Amino acid sequence: MIDTLLIDRDMNNWSVRLFTNYKGQSFNLINNEDKISFKPNNRAGVGFGLGTSKLIIDIAFNLKGNEENPTQRFDMQGSLIVGSNHLVGLYVQRYKGFNVKNNFNEPEFFSSDITSLSIGFSYLYSFDEISFSSATLKAGLAKEEKKHFISYGVGGFMVYDNFYTDNTIIPYNGDFNEDAYLNEFKGIGVGVSGGILSVFVLPANFFATLNVIPGIGFMYKKGYSETNNYRASNPMLYKLDYNAGIGYNYKRFYITLLYGSSIYTTNLDYGLNYLFSNTKAKISIGYKIKVNKKIKTSL
Repeated sequence: MIDTLLIDRDMNNWSVRLFTNYKGQSFNLINNEDKISFKPNNRAGVGFGLGTSKLIIDIAFNLKGNEENPTQRFDMQGSLIVGSNHLVGLYVQRYKGFNVKNNFNEPEFFSSDITSLSIGFSYLYSFDEISFSSATLKAGLAKEEKKHFISYGVGGFMVYDNFYTDNTIIPYNGDFNEDAYLNEFKGIGVGVSGGILSVFVLPANFFATLNVIPGIGFMYKKGYSETNNYRASNPMLYKLDYNAGIGYNYKRFYITLLYGSSIYTTNLDYGLNYLFSNTKAKISIGYKIKVNKKIKTSL
């Protein structure tokens, strides 16, 4: 059963891939008109991988170059189609070292001791089979009998988030509540989600995809500052996952361009709102290991 659910036994669906990617995990703290953003350095990478209709395994190497202040990172992300109707996603990220920017005229700086640990899990049950979905784009696959695929689904998600530093996260400007000058935040949340999965076969061997999955849930949150440790009173958590892409097939070769993000926001009390963003983009060039016949995607 595991072999049937997780492994694509049709070698026509297997390909090897080279890619370049961009991962932009970041978070913002917002107090009325004041906004502070935390973004890592060296967000680009290159790698190679193996793709099928059910699973894509990509291994990336981060490009640090001559970056003066490199961000230390561990970043694992992936998604898997189980059976024909189940889409599962997972990410585990640990980043240390962020550029700190604001809109209240304090100087921008790099903080090497700000650490962010984020873990996320998502599940979506599609009312239609999703073997012909965004996975077909990522793996360079298209079925000539299919012109369009649109399906709706429902599911749920879980997130864990923890950021901390030796000093206060927020540069002092006098407008924040003194208890909002956090040096650590911890939160764990669960929720329900639902959305749409779509793939469109276009003329001249092009095809495109668009997935939009909003969600809502509850989060248990604790904040830590020099003056106060507290549990946030507002448990609401709002989430949005989306990705879009376009691909092109030519005999055994394919190229794809994908862009997407997972965003959620919640309130930390004392006038402070938290916005987390896990954005990624990828350009892949693949070669199909075996093709029985030329795949036609023209309308």
